[in-house]
Amino acid sequence: MFRSRNTILALAIVCIHSTHGYNNDSARKLLKPAIFPLVEKGCTNADSFGWPKFHTRDELVTNTKWASYFKLQYGNLPDTYPVCVYDFSFINPIAYNQAGLAGSRPLVNISASMRSGDLFRSEIGYGIYHPMWKPVPNNTWVEVAHTVFPTELVGAWVWTARGTGIWANVGKTKVFPTPADRSKIHQEAIAWLRKGCSVPVSNNWPQMESDVFGKCAREKGYDSIQFEPQNGEVPVGTFGMTGLTEMVLVNMDGCLSCGVPDPADTPLRAGWAASSPCTCVDKPMADSCGLMAKPPPPIIFEEPPLCKLRAENRSASCSGYTCATWTCSH
Repeated sequence: MFRSRNTILALAIVCIHSTHGYNNDSARKLLKPAIFPLVEKGCTNADSFGWPKFHTRDELVTNTKWASYFKLQYGNLPDTYPVCVYDFSFINPIAYNQAGLAGSRPLVNISASMRSGDLFRSEIGYGIYHPMWKPVPNNTWVEVAHTVFPTELVGAWVWTARGTGIWANVGKTKVFPTPADRSKIHQEAIAWLRKGCSVPVSNNWPQMESDVFGKCAREKGYDSIQFEPQNGEVPVGTFGMTGLTEMVLVNMDGCLSCGVPDPADTPLRAGWAASSPCTCVDKPMADSCGLMAKPPPPIIFEEPPLCKLRAENRSASCSGYTCATWTCSH
């Protein structure tokens, strides 16, 4: 259907929280963890690959640099032990440097010869390389990273990244593969989610993603969709981004700074083991903020526009570097 320029502009600058299949109770059930929340298991690998393992709080306190890092990243020291730094797939480079850890471990170049435990520079910070991947069980709190894009109207696409200090609960979850053939990316998930879905799914990208991974997934009663690392990719990762795998948080909206309209209602958590509420605030969105500069071929005119600038001028380019990220203050 033809849309006027004003309609396209409105789509670009207004992020409306969809209520299709949205149950406020189901969203709020993830708001507060149990007294002992179910989080990803730690220290499951017998080898720490040169990274420290702290059996007690006293051991961590004695290591002043790592104690400083944990306070900077999580707001306080862990209250459950043992703690294995190798568990992290994400290291905050700012906190790492401020804690005096810079240079304590060599930064390796990303290559097919990477080994377990290698510290490398990733798209979202520093990463600790893990060649093995496991899906997250139902109702588990996991750490994630998310960039706020205006086109994620329903559902939030995140990277699973242990160590970010930003926690989300996967709730009822389902896992799909990420094929090596990029033309088949997400196709199995799309077909499964569309089957029997009553939602009119747009043929326009990226609106289709909100309809399928947001509205249809909500209708089917899922809280998250996980994707395996890309098949055959070495080193392990997705789309050439080492160490990163995708997940959709179905009941949150990626165009919102806190995932929901009211920051006070965010289901995100903070602190060690999701022990603290996430204090987040709405952030203004730059006119140039967008998932990518322009739509991927053969798409010429995307709907909604990738950023406000393209709503006003379809020859304009967007940039993900001007977008905000989900953050929780300690």
